[in-house]
Amino acid sequence: MMTFSKHNILTPIAGSDKFILLNLLRGNADILSAEKAREIREERYTDVDEYIAKGYLVDPEQDERLFRQRYLDFLDERDSDELQVFFVPWYACNFGCRYCYQEGYSNEHQLPTRELVDRFFQYVHATFAGRRKYLTLFGGEPLLDGPAYRDVVQYFLEKAHHAGLETAIVTNGYLLSDYVEMLSRHRIREVQVTLDGLARVHDLRRPLKGGGTTFDRIVHGIDQALALNIAINLRVVIDRENISELPALAAFAIQRGWTSHPKFKTQLGRKDRKS
Repeated sequence: MMTFSKHNILTPIAGSDKFILLNLLRGNADILSAEKAREIREERYTDVDEYIAKGYLVDPEQDERLFRQRYLDFLDERDSDELQVFFVPWYACNFGCRYCYQEGYSNEHQLPTRELVDRFFQYVHATFAGRRKYLTLFGGEPLLDGPAYRDVVQYFLEKAHHAGLETAIVTNGYLLSDYVEMLSRHRIREVQVTLDGLARVHDLRRPLKGGGTTFDRIVHGIDQALALNIAINLRVVIDRENISELPALAAFAIQRGWTSHPKFKTQLGRKDRKS
């Protein structure tokens, strides 16, 4: 007996009278009219052959066997995939982003010692021996002003370089221009930087703590990084407030010459489900 797969999702499309039908196990998706969605909910299937071919209607035993096989394939791939190992040197940050989720995190200014960094690398080597991997500097904001902060970043990058590991850096980009010369000497996979639109919108959403604009400094840092062939991953945090900024920001990136650089790419993120 054919039944509606438990791996299906049928849900309305916001702002439309249409529905989307997804099968997560097989990777199929279709846009349906309200009438077709009603037929499915009432189990009155008028497109049986198509639904069977796409895996929406299934033999439950066959569906379960496929799920088990896909899960075993996932485990095999996970064991051979490249690992991303995070290192958070501090949660301190110089930005006061309106949507920051780390406001309640510890903001103590006790910096990691070289001994702690050494132990991190010992852990990585011992725990992930034989696995493909790369490191990510995260925060807080990992690229802060001051010699003590720079010394920690410098030592970490030296250790990563000697270990033959690439490092990605997730930064707000405000002080990127102060670090690019250091980064150019090490194995940097990419620097992820966020711009939430052009200056007016971005500076409202991602100001300095205590106030102050950030857009122009970030743009300058991206320019310098690309000039030194440091890969940039430009991220935009999208919600209702700034989604209309995307075309203008794209045009800005094109005009700036970023999009023609072989080491420039983009990434979209969302703030939360209520946005």
